[in-house]
Amino acid sequence: MSKDRLDRRDHLKLQKEAEELQAWRVKNSERLRWEMFLRNFGPEGDFDHLGETPRNEEEKAAFAHREMLQRILKHYNEDGTADYESMSFEEKAFAHLFDELSMVIEDYELFDMDIDYWRFELNIDLPHFHELISRIDEHLGSSDWREICYLQETQDYLIGSFLENWETKRADALQRRAKDPDFEYKPWMDRPDNHIVGKAP
Repeated sequence: MSKDRLDRRDHLKLQKEAEELQAWRVKNSERLRWEMFLRNFGPEGDFDHLGETPRNEEEKAAFAHREMLQRILKHYNEDGTADYESMSFEEKAFAHLFDELSMVIEDYELFDMDIDYWRFELNIDLPHFHELISRIDEHLGSSDWREICYLQETQDYLIGSFLENWETKRADALQRRAKDPDFEYKPWMDRPDNHIVGKAP
């Protein structure tokens, strides 16, 4: 077989794999992003501080927030599409705000929050980025949890940008820990804030 034919066969194989991967993304990325969003903003999200009963007015609001989330999510499908027709007036209003939040939060910020979520759940400290996501992949049984972008190019950019920022903030945190034995690392210290390399094209 000639080199040209081999090159063409390899090209067609890569093209087919890319098409299959994109088809998978079309089918799954929206659901995976919704699942990531729910981990961080759903009723199982940032409510760990609540006890059995509210202690003040702010906690009463948090209890009401969680209860409304539980109510409206009964009207959503697995991809995050709401059945507004089946909701009450109050549920419609809350669900509309919830949907707006899911649309306006950027993928980078959502991924950053999810990394914090899994680091807390799995008690992960400050490994290199590839070890970090491998630990999460191993726990969940696959890497699907982080495949939240519709296009592979956007997904690659997301992971590449986060990797660069993670390694920078990790190095800074380790230096501070070395200088101060009492330094206590907090997850928000490695959040990007103004350190984001750039936004996806």
